[in-house]
Amino acid sequence: MAPLTNIAERLKLMSPKQKFALIVSVTLSLTAIILFITWINRADYQVLYSNLSEEDSSQIIQRLKELKVPYRVTPGGIMVPSNKVYSLRLQLAGEGLPQGGAVGFEIFDKTNFAMTDFLQKVNYQRALQGELARTIRSLSEVQQCRVHLSIPEKNLFSEEERPKASVVVQLKPGRRLSQNQIQGIVHLVSSSVEGLDPADVTVIDSKGNLLTSSSGDSLIAATATQLQFQHLVEKHLEERIVNLLEPVVGKNKVKARVSVRIDFTKVETTEEKFDPDSQVVRSEQKRIEKSMKNTPGGVPGVKSNLPTRGIGKTSVVPGYSEKKNEVINYEISKIISHQINPPGKIERISAVVLVDGNYTTEGEKGGKYIPRTEEELKKLEDIVKKAVGFDPKRGDEVKVINMPFETGTPFEVETVPEEKEILPLVITVAKYALPLLALILLFLFVIRPLMKVLTMPQPPKLKMELPQRVEDVERMMLPEKPSREHILEWARKNPQKAAQLVKNWLEEG
Repeated sequence: MAPLTNIAERLKLMSPKQKFALIVSVTLSLTAIILFITWINRADYQVLYSNLSEEDSSQIIQRLKELKVPYRVTPGGIMVPSNKVYSLRLQLAGEGLPQGGAVGFEIFDKTNFAMTDFLQKVNYQRALQGELARTIRSLSEVQQCRVHLSIPEKNLFSEEERPKASVVVQLKPGRRLSQNQIQGIVHLVSSSVEGLDPADVTVIDSKGNLLTSSSGDSLIAATATQLQFQHLVEKHLEERIVNLLEPVVGKNKVKARVSVRIDFTKVETTEEKFDPDSQVVRSEQKRIEKSMKNTPGGVPGVKSNLPTRGIGKTSVVPGYSEKKNEVINYEISKIISHQINPPGKIERISAVVLVDGNYTTEGEKGGKYIPRTEEELKKLEDIVKKAVGFDPKRGDEVKVINMPFETGTPFEVETVPEEKEILPLVITVAKYALPLLALILLFLFVIRPLMKVLTMPQPPKLKMELPQRVEDVERMMLPEKPSREHILEWARKNPQKAAQLVKNWLEEG
């Protein structure tokens, strides 16, 4: 009961200003404690969805009202209690929300028998555009997407018009689409619309930059792809050299640079060879003709040639003839070869390798540099030649140079987590740390000094003499060793001076 008695006595001796300050301090302390408890117990809200279209936002809010889930709408998106974020995402995804700001084929879920053929076609085009936009938005680099299709109506009595398509993509900050991804978007759209040629598909970003390339730009893109392939080959050879030499010379003591000249010409060769030494009889034909006949004979002269009968005598001479015909056709062997050499043939390799030397522990600066011998460098050069596939017929060059590297401790690059991973952790820590810190400061600088003052034991009652602040005249009026009765008598006769004396005591603590 002693501390309570001291507090009651202290309160009686306090001035009105001191009592008012005490009441304010106690009120602020209690308010801070109540706010701290309320802050700790209140629900922690996290983002459910962000960057939503107006249609998706209204549908999601309506669904949250039906589920009786508390929510907040902020510029950053729709926020719900943190313990319900993932369950709500799964539930809304099962219901087809968010739809991505575009209408898909769910537009046909409700049957309307009064719909005309024109509206049916328009709804089909809207659904196709929405489904394509959703598919393109599934790419990690794409934040928003819109697809516009121009599908002409088929007419037998007019010239055939080809359908066309335009795609507008909004990329996430710091992201970009590769050429392969752009071509993938083009082929996705063209294959989804009947009769749509990939050349009639245009892709632009939200800044109006054309992402699809024309025929001239395709050559530039092909050249860029070739340079990228050459760079990959060079990096692969450099890594192979470093991985082979580091176990021999030490970690971080090898630097390699490789330059590769690649022939990207596509060669197609057709060759036809005949071998005259390898003859094969293809066909053979022989024909022999023999004939026998009697021819008139006699004395040559005029009489024998006259037609007059009976003049002269003739004789019959037998005749024989033979005719041979032989045809042989030969086939000469023939070889036809068709060869296609793909692009990417290495024409020449140039490699330069820097190798650090050895160090001793002697010397004031921690070590003395010792260069490597010619024999060591020759062995290292042979290893490098084997690693890169050295071919002297191509004019390849490999140089291994020994020189001292800069000694020093390399700085370790600390990987910083992504902002998305840090932000929730910071918010959670700040939620509990800041109020707790404020409560500790309030206790140290307000509550603790106040309790110390209130619980301080009351000073002993006056028994001997008054403090030296009492005027000499008043001190002379009292006995040399005043008792309690003398002091009380003096206080009754001099109430104002006694009050001033008590006030001085309180101010001096």
